[in-house]
Amino acid sequence: KKTGTTLEPYQTMKHTRGPGESPPHQPPSKSPKPSPTASPSKPPLPVQDPLEQAIQFLKDKGVYQDDPLVAELRFSLLLEPSKAGVAENHYRSTETHSNTVPATLHIFKETEFPGYEKESVFFLKHGNMLCQRYQKSGLCYMHGPVMVQHYALQFNGTAQPMLDLVKYIRDHFTAKQLEQHLFHDAGGDSICFLRSILEEGTVLVGTTGEPSTIVDQFRFYGPALVSRFEVHSDFYDKQDCHFHYGEPTGDVKGNHAMVLVGHRKAN
Repeated sequence: KKTGTTLEPYQTMKHTRGPGESPPHQPPSKSPKPSPTASPSKPPLPVQDPLEQAIQFLKDKGVYQDDPLVAELRFSLLLEPSKAGVAENHYRSTETHSNTVPATLHIFKETEFPGYEKESVFFLKHGNMLCQRYQKSGLCYMHGPVMVQHYALQFNGTAQPMLDLVKYIRDHFTAKQLEQHLFHDAGGDSICFLRSILEEGTVLVGTTGEPSTIVDQFRFYGPALVSRFEVHSDFYDKQDCHFHYGEPTGDVKGNHAMVLVGHRKAN
């Protein structure tokens, strides 16, 4: 498992010192003795703009190195998002860290699970295990596996911080992956991504789709990754949280990755 540093449920871009680490020991400072021959102090180096640092990082990674004109356009929009027109918000930097729960984040309660028993919902049965990620883009293929990995560690009694997804992307994504992720908001295969963040040799257990098999495996292994779930138009009827019972309606709009955290009996 590549765990990186702690990423709190509502923290999407903040790189913090991991648990158990502390700043390097600094010896007590001593006042320097005056020297008649001491040279005047040099002015501090200018601090580079964070966006310019980000662009330099992308260049060093080889992003759009084969197409300088596209690279110039993309990077210029990062500096001046207003030139992107309808895609302005995609290039505009947003708040990356919050110590409070976002107003649009759904808070799950036992009363909102009709037909569920406490023993059948993972974070209700085990207590203090509810974790949520605030997804600002359509990249469910990463958020789902990260949550499954984290729950699997908790389920097996291994205390580990949640994967620092930003650090993982920065350290492991190729130039092409960065292009697709940053400038096209492109999705991917959640099963492949889950394999990439697990220890080498980890065995993934699939299911036949039979309800009894799913329930038995859920009880034995814990939360599961639902990959390539077909999303119909009725999925978008509510923007904050989707409740669905029975058959979906409307046309298929795409695929979605989710985490199975419980099961219920239908009357």
